This record gives sequence, structure tokens and C-alpha cells, in this order.
Amino acid sequence: MESLEFKILTRVFVLSVLLLVLYLIYPFLDAIALSCAFAYMGKPIYDGLRRYLGKSTSAFICLLIFIVPTVLVGVVVLRDLAMFILQMDIQGIINSLSALLNEVSNQLGYKFHIEEDKLVQNILQIWGYLEPHIRGIALQIMTLPVVFLKVLVIVFLTYYLLKDGEVIKKVILSYVPEEYYQTTELFLDRLNESYKNLFIGSALTSIVIGIIAAIGFYLLDIPNPLILAILTGIFALLPVVGSWTVYLPLTLYYLLIGEMWKGVEVFIFGLIFLTLLPDFIVRPFIVKNESSIHPALVLIAFLMGPMTFGLGGFAIGPLIIGALHAIFSIKLERSRGDG
Repeated sequence: MESLEFKILTRVFVLSVLLLVLYLIYPFLDAIALSCAFAYMGKPIYDGLRRYLGKSTSAFICLLIFIVPTVLVGVVVLRDLAMFILQMDIQGIINSLSALLNEVSNQLGYKFHIEEDKLVQNILQIWGYLEPHIRGIALQIMTLPVVFLKVLVIVFLTYYLLKDGEVIKKVILSYVPEEYYQTTELFLDRLNESYKNLFIGSALTSIVIGIIAAIGFYLLDIPNPLILAILTGIFALLPVVGSWTVYLPLTLYYLLIGEMWKGVEVFIFGLIFLTLLPDFIVRPFIVKNESSIHPALVLIAFLMGPMTFGLGGFAIGPLIIGALHAIFSIKLERSRGDG
């Protein structure tokens, strides 16, 4: 056999193996992406434990105190949230919204000119777009055997990513030709920074905000504190939207029904613990000196990702956008260097 023929056969064989591996892992692509996300979110805890313990012990403790509880609670809570949203009485919500607007107009002495038919039509159009996506996520979570398998994959894969994650970069670079070594190493460094910012700076911060919101809403005796806390955490992921989109309407609601002190308490709690505390203490403490990522990219990652890929989109979206951000960061650095 000629040398050229052998090279062609070798490349065909390697390509075939890679394609078969992709086919093999495709059903669990969302679980693998979520494992990467949880590994990044657990990295600050793992790094803190690594100062005193070994790799395996640190990864195992991080798994027990953060990853496993977060995964299990997340599955249960997202299922309940999806079912709660799907069972909502949309017409009743529209009627309540109309009554609320009338109450506001009476309080302000100004009559809002609202075409109720048009309002109903717009809300139903929005719901018609969102409902299939929410139903799809609910169905993903409620297929228990598949969920159980994927949770196992997430737990074990996250453990090994925490324990041996540093080796991945060395393995990749060992296969890179010398002329591309420096560029590839720079890309991997920028990729790591992007993922830290997305998964630690945005996702982990939103989880912390959700926990703070749950405690605060419970202590303030707000109905459905868990559902409101989940919504607060999800909205905290999105730039511009933020947690204020939950506590501000709550404040207005209590002011309108005459519970002035409750409204003031909700507003003060939201302003201090859900806006100022995360922005000035929680996020800087978690992210530290990592480079920032544009809010538009964060919005695309965490909003369009789940819309496109379902539940796994919360991780797949940021993984794709993080890679895009890393590529453009390198291009921008080189253009500045050439200039």
C-alpha cells in the first residue's frame, strides 16, 4: 500500500470515528452542554477547596454541596414553573390586567384609551408564540427516564470536568501544529474568559439573586414566593430586563390595592437586595477581573438559546455565543496591534 493511500485511509477512518461519536452523543448534547455550564459555575467553589484539599475530594465536595442540589432543585422547579404557566387562565389574566388599568386610571384621574379587543389579540399572539416553547421544555422535563439518565450524565461529567478540566487545554494544544499553536492558545484563553463571564458572571449571579429573592419574598409573605423567585432569577440573566421587572410591578400592585407599607417593603427589598447588592457586591465578587461581554450577546445567549434548543439552550446558547465572542476578541486585538 502506498504512503498516500494509507494517509487517505487513515483520515477517512478518523473522520468516520468522529462522525460516529457525534451521532452517539447527539441525544445527550444538552446534558453535555449543561455539564460544561455547571462545571464553570462550580469552579469558584472548587478553586477555594483546592487550596486545602486534593482534586478528587474538592470536585466531589463541590458536587455534593452545589452541583447536585442545583440540578435536582432546578429540574423540579422548572417543571413546576412550566406546568404553572401552561395552566394559567390567559383570559382571566387579560381581564385582571384590564381591571388594573382601570384602577390606575381612576387613581391618577386620567382615562387610558385602551382598545380591549386589540389588547386581547396582542396578548394571545404573544402567548401563541411562547406556548409551544414552554410546552416543549415541560415535556423535556417530564420524561422521567430520559431526565434521570441526563441528570446522571450531568453529575458525572461535571465531576470530571472540574477534576480534569485543566488537562483539556493541554490535550487540544498537543495536536495543534506549531505554526498555529500561539493563535490556538490565545483562542482557548479568550474562550475560557468568555465562558467564565457568561456562566459565572451571569448564570451564577442569577442563581444567587433567585435564592435571595425566594428568601425575601417568603419573609415578606408574598404569595407564590418560589415562582416569583424563579422569574426574578431568569429575568436577572437578561440585560436591561433585570430583576426590577418582577419587584416593581409587585410594588405597584400593593400600592394600588392600598397596602402602602407592603409596597414600600417590596420596593426597598428589591432595590437593595435584588438590584444594588448584585450589581455592586455579588457580581464583582464572583467575576472579579474577567473581561466583560456585550449585553446584546448575553441576551442572545440566554434568551434565544432556550427558544431554539429547549432546556439545554440555557447552556448551548452561551457556549456558541462565547465561542463567537472569543473569535471576535482575537480579531479585535490583532486589528489594534496592526494599527
